[in-house]
Amino acid sequence: MLCSVGSVQAATLARLRARLREIGQTLSAVSSSSAFWTSLTESPLYVDVEGWRFKYAIDRGSETLSVLEVSRVSEAPAAYERARAGRRRL
Repeated sequence: MLCSVGSVQAATLARLRARLREIGQTLSAVSSSSAFWTSLTESPLYVDVEGWRFKYAIDRGSETLSVLEVSRVSEAPAAYERARAGRRRL
């Protein structure tokens, strides 16, 4: 991570890492000649996890995803994700 995440709980960071791994695995299936890659370099990328918004970048050369910024969004997404996770366990 290229930014401070001190106030983000460890469990949230674990979910973030899992989500970024999923994104990375999905991106590995995208053709290197796809216009999709141009779009990724021209637009900011965000992922929301449990009320936190993480801005990240993709470095195709080193095949890494790096978190650049983190900010608190709200409790509403966190409640939604908890409820959604509970439904998946049923």
